[in-house]
Amino acid sequence: MLEAVDGAAVRTWARASLAALGRAREEIDALNVFPVPDGDTGTNLYLTFDAACETLDELSGSVLGAGGAAAALEALAAGALESAHGNSGAILAQLLRGLADELADTARAGGHIDSAVIAAGLARADAAARRAVAVPVEGTMLSVVRAAASAASDLVKQAGPSQPPFPAVAEAARKAAAEALAATRRQLPVLEKAGVVDAGGRGVCIFLDVLAALVGGYDPRRLEASAAAAARRSLLRPERPAHPGSARPTTSHQPGRPESAGPGLELVFLIETGSGDEMRAELEAIATADGGDSLVVAGGGGRYRVHVHLHQPGPAIEAALAYGRPHDLRVTALTECVDQPVAGEHPAPEPRPGRVVLAAAAGAGLAELFAQAGAAPLSGPGGRPPTSAQLSRAVLEAGVREVVIVTADSEGLAPAFAAADQAERDLPGVRVAVIPGKAAVQAVAALAVHEPGRRFDADVVAMTAAAGATRYGALQVAVDDAWTMAGVARAGDVLGFIEDDVALITGTVLEAALAVVDRMVSAGGEMVTLVTGAELGLPTEELVDAVSARVLARRPEMDVVAYAGGQPGWPLLIGVE
Repeated sequence: MLEAVDGAAVRTWARASLAALGRAREEIDALNVFPVPDGDTGTNLYLTFDAACETLDELSGSVLGAGGAAAALEALAAGALESAHGNSGAILAQLLRGLADELADTARAGGHIDSAVIAAGLARADAAARRAVAVPVEGTMLSVVRAAASAASDLVKQAGPSQPPFPAVAEAARKAAAEALAATRRQLPVLEKAGVVDAGGRGVCIFLDVLAALVGGYDPRRLEASAAAAARRSLLRPERPAHPGSARPTTSHQPGRPESAGPGLELVFLIETGSGDEMRAELEAIATADGGDSLVVAGGGGRYRVHVHLHQPGPAIEAALAYGRPHDLRVTALTECVDQPVAGEHPAPEPRPGRVVLAAAAGAGLAELFAQAGAAPLSGPGGRPPTSAQLSRAVLEAGVREVVIVTADSEGLAPAFAAADQAERDLPGVRVAVIPGKAAVQAVAALAVHEPGRRFDADVVAMTAAAGATRYGALQVAVDDAWTMAGVARAGDVLGFIEDDVALITGTVLEAALAVVDRMVSAGGEMVTLVTGAELGLPTEELVDAVSARVLARRPEMDVVAYAGGQPGWPLLIGVE
């Protein structure tokens, strides 16, 4: 439960929201029929917020009080603006900007963050997003945000001088957003015809679901099953368009252009200018004349992210040049989802033949081990898995036609799949596959069978099979008292995990290691793999000798291998294959 809104609380909310977005990414993609039925809203929201969290990870300094919370939200807003993907990503960046500005004003005034400030922050986020969108459309994520902000503000007003509890405000916003999301199907004809709710609105609901869960003191996943089921039920309706293009709303007729033709290109860029309002007005006029749509000018303080759908992007680019130098400029074919070269820029180099394996490595030892196996090791901030932005950059820099991403943590699955989807959209001729390892020992098994000379598909199948055939366990030292599936754990106890569940609680690492290995080898196998971490707490040789003796006594046909992984937070990782 979040007891105070400070920088640490914002970090907790951001990380939990990113994980929830990752789990819902494909579901949201499937809902995406407006404004363009290209099935990428979930991916765009995830990539945008993943980049925002990456910027937050770089933030240092005080996390206390309103100032800490404002600084954390400012980092999220800046990161989202810098890497906003698509229409939904630009709007998300603006929502975060509104929240950050409200909390910053509170911090400057010397106030603390209470339920009234949160309600005001939602209202400011709503206003900021609507200002950024040239033509706000009801039945979209804007409607969902407004409903949440109104519900929170109404509850605060009704309470008068006595502030309502923070959980009550968060729950009111969450519930109103869910109801508004359900109503989007009736608000937009294209959604009603397809029988779905708005994809961006579903993303907004996830952020509010996580907030309500954290301040309410329960697991954010508690709401996911029912919310996802409600969103998916409509996907089974027979009224869904026969092909994606049939769902596209028509635009005003332009002379010499078929009346049903919508804009075919997406233009996005970042620009620094002191004339944001003037630039926006000119871009609005250009979009109207072109028959374009989805113009969003997000940002502020002289730095803006522009997103718009057009038939001809040239006039908009030329207009932007009068206000500053656009960078990170991309023109993408909406129907093909392939970046097009912009006049004056060099096209992306043709990928060369070859295959590169990228492997998530949480410790120096694992990185060395993976490199010896022929992979390029990557590690994320704070010992976490690599972000989707890191992986996307690595795929681009590899410059080859075939890339395999090997994950080593269940939290790494979402960024890996998002990066793979983005790469295959943006890099023609490049194939990207993900080996979904949930533990480092599964990554070790996958890399052990990798053969660069084998066909790509055959190599991916072999690596996936090896990872999937490896049962995994782990040890972790409890930091606080907690209830687990194996009973009550006290701070300092050693927890033994088998797969993702706590299977036992002991007093020492050695006891836990032997007990977990006993259970895991009881089902048979050929080899036990041990990966020792940074906080093992006893000589490595002592642990390996004890485990080897126990395995030999119980399963003489099995071998034991050990590696010094150096991973933080997990004294020992165990695999049985």
